[in-house]
Amino acid sequence: MNIGLIGCGKVGTTLFYMLKNNNKIIGAYDIKKSNQHRAAKHLGIRKNPGLAELCAKSQALFFATPDDQILRAYKIAKPFIKDKKYIFHFSGLLPAAIFPRARNIYCASVHPFATFPIISVPPKQTKYFMFIEGNHQAINAARKIFSRKHFVIRKIDRRYKVKHHLLGVFSSNLLVGLISAVCGLAKDIGWTRKDVNDVIIPIIQETISNIREKGLNKALSGPLERGDIEVIKKHLSTLKENKYLLNLYRILSLAVLKNVVKNGKRKEIEKLLSQ
Repeated sequence: MNIGLIGCGKVGTTLFYMLKNNNKIIGAYDIKKSNQHRAAKHLGIRKNPGLAELCAKSQALFFATPDDQILRAYKIAKPFIKDKKYIFHFSGLLPAAIFPRARNIYCASVHPFATFPIISVPPKQTKYFMFIEGNHQAINAARKIFSRKHFVIRKIDRRYKVKHHLLGVFSSNLLVGLISAVCGLAKDIGWTRKDVNDVIIPIIQETISNIREKGLNKALSGPLERGDIEVIKKHLSTLKENKYLLNLYRILSLAVLKNVVKNGKRKEIEKLLSQ
C-alpha cells in the first residue's frame, strides 16, 4: 500500500523503516525540516514530496506527532485529502474518534506496545505488538500494512485505552524511574556506574527472567517474602533521611504485599508500612 508519514519523530520513523519492505513510502513530512530530512534519509526517500503531493498519493496517512498535536496536524493536511483515505495515529492514549468524521475517510489508532528511546533500525527478528481500535475498514487496512513477519495486531476496546497506556508507562517509563532510584542509592555508598552495571543490572535481569519463567509468587525473595519484620523496621529507620526513597519503599512494598505475598505476617507488615 502507498503510505505517508506525518510527524518524523522516533516512533514514526522507526516503525516506517519496518513498513517499507511491504509498502511503498510516498514521503515523510514534519514542520521541523531537520526532522523531516533525517527521516527521509533514514527511510531511503530520495525525492521527498511536499505535503499536498504526500496526501494525494498516499492511500494511508500515519500521524506520528505528540498527542496534543495530532488534531492540529490533521487539520493542516485535511485540505489535501480528497479521495478515499485510511488515517491512523500512533497514540496509546487517544482514540481513533479524535479525527472528525468525513466521507471516505476511515480512521484507527494503532499503538505500538514498545519503547523507542532512539530512531533505530530494529533487528530483523523484532516483532511489535500493535494495539488497534477504530472502524473496521481502517483495521482491515492496517492488517495489510503491518506484515505478520514484524507485527502482531490486536484489537483493543477504546474504553480501556488509558489503562492500556498506563501498562506501558508502568512497565517501561516508571521502571526507568525505579532503577534511577536504585542508582541514587548506589551512589550514596560510593558505587560507580560500572558497579551498577556489574552488580545491579544482572540481578534486575535475573528477577525479570524469574518472573517470566516462574511467575510473581516464586520470583520473590527477601524480607517481605520471609515476613522479616525487624529487617523492614531497620530499612524504614535508615530511609527516614530520604523521604523520597522512604515513600517509594513503602508504596512498592505495599504493592508486593497486595499482589504477591501470602505469609501470615502480611497484615502486620502492612500496618508497619502504613504508619
